[in-house]
Amino acid sequence: MQEAHDVHGDGDVGDVRVVAVDPRGDRRQVMRRLLEHSFQPEELAEADGLTSAIEVVGRCRPDAVVLEIQMPLEVGLDTIDRLGRMSPRPRIVVCSFRHDAATVAAALDRGADAYVAKPAGAAELRAALAVTAERPVRHRPPNERPVSPSPLRDPEPDVEIKATP
Repeated sequence: MQEAHDVHGDGDVGDVRVVAVDPRGDRRQVMRRLLEHSFQPEELAEADGLTSAIEVVGRCRPDAVVLEIQMPLEVGLDTIDRLGRMSPRPRIVVCSFRHDAATVAAALDRGADAYVAKPAGAAELRAALAVTAERPVRHRPPNERPVSPSPLRDPEPDVEIKATP
């Protein structure tokens, strides 16, 4: 985890409106403190699941949503799908203790813009939320998949194909 005084970085997060989504209230409070420490959000709202996330995002129109994907997992993935279809589409950052390759790939395939493993430091979270000229927020239609492959996935598995006689 980054040191507490490391709050100024290269990423520009400016006046950002953020919604933190986690089914556990104690973890939402930790996320709130980390977000407040990482930068000074213009607005910071909370939601405890899919339904409340859709309602809060629709009302607040945030720039970004920081989502714990374990709601259970399938509900977290559905939340990514639903948030990705909203207009305007927020940047979706998954911040989770669950960071195995299959879960990360599933989240990115469903529309997450970034995936940060917990415990996350201020610099990591700030970088994932940053909207800069080098890394703009891209509003993807919900049926479009990310163009570049995830570094966690091997696009061409090592499988040898043999012809049978």
